[in-house]
Amino acid sequence: MLIRTTLGLINTVSLLYFARSVQWCFGRETAMFLRYILCSQFHFFFYLSRPLPNSFALCLVMIVYQRIFEERYRSAVRYATACVILFRCELVLLFGPLFLGYLILGKLKTFGFDGAIAIGVRIAAACLALSIPIDSYFWGRPVWPEGEVMFFNVIENRSHEYGTHPYFWYFYSALPRCLLTSVFLVPLGCLSDHRVPKILVPSTCFIFLYSFLPHKELRFIIYTIPIYSLAAAVFCARIYVNRRKSFVRKLLNYGVILHLIVNVACTSLFLLIASKNYPGYDALTFLQHHHRFDARKPVTVYVDNACAQTGVSRFAYLHDAWIFNKTENLKPEDLQHFDFLTLGTYGSNLREEVETKFMKYHRPLFFVNAFHEHKIKTSKSFPWVYPSIVYKEKAAILKNKNYRF
Repeated sequence: MLIRTTLGLINTVSLLYFARSVQWCFGRETAMFLRYILCSQFHFFFYLSRPLPNSFALCLVMIVYQRIFEERYRSAVRYATACVILFRCELVLLFGPLFLGYLILGKLKTFGFDGAIAIGVRIAAACLALSIPIDSYFWGRPVWPEGEVMFFNVIENRSHEYGTHPYFWYFYSALPRCLLTSVFLVPLGCLSDHRVPKILVPSTCFIFLYSFLPHKELRFIIYTIPIYSLAAAVFCARIYVNRRKSFVRKLLNYGVILHLIVNVACTSLFLLIASKNYPGYDALTFLQHHHRFDARKPVTVYVDNACAQTGVSRFAYLHDAWIFNKTENLKPEDLQHFDFLTLGTYGSNLREEVETKFMKYHRPLFFVNAFHEHKIKTSKSFPWVYPSIVYKEKAAILKNKNYRF
């Protein structure tokens, strides 16, 4: 809890510094609406405190943009290089287009002792000298973590082993879910201020280039959300400042306020969905709390991949004598000696899978219903259109037939 709180505070402070630089560059109203828009969204703050490399990199990305808005380009290169070497190597696809424009315009020198290349080389060497010894110590072998990530994704091209999405998935699914109704204001922001398209181009290029990687996750582009939100904030600020000049602009101002309200409503729905999206944790917690166990008696529990990704972690372990095994790709015959099996699915046929594969040595103790999908339904009466959440069996606890409580 302390670690996650610290990480969340670090990212929040970096975001506030970014908003302050936006105020310096675009005005107080734009910075105000940027804060409102980001606070009304779900996914950005959902990831702020999660201990992921993307969350660690996010604070440095915000500092890079802050330095650029303040025209401190050499400092921005330093933070960008550290971010790439230490946390997420693919961010070179974001920083490359970002700094290329300033190199072409002559605002940032390419060569020389204080040029971008020399600064990048010095910072990269310092970061490698820091990363390799520390990470090698903890991993127990010589390793540069981001180098391995780049080798796995780019050279071996094995990211598809963790699932794939279509090329344009980030644009038609991830971005709209992150930005919510603010996504409709991004093009209007580009029309409101000629500086906005220049800021959006590097982020858009980054997403286009990164889309070639078949494995896609929303967290991979989380750094671009404040930039697209900034475009929406520019339009909102323009409408707010001119709201008294005409009746149409007053209506548009009400529309701006309404879009924030709709964002908050959608975020509330996402919060409800997220609370029902950890069936692995629910299953293990139910097992540990609703049955009497001798705390000194060893109990063996197998945790499959789906449950391990939906909440079964060391935070949920209550009994020191219990032995958990998360070895992947074990066959049903390999599981016969486990007292309990914690099994999950991302599909909708868990009960059928359990009954066909695992009934020889175990029997189902209970199943856990969790979020499966959400739909938009219509009705002939008010409210006519409303969201509906579909729950399905997503996790199960199986007990060995020979085990006795």
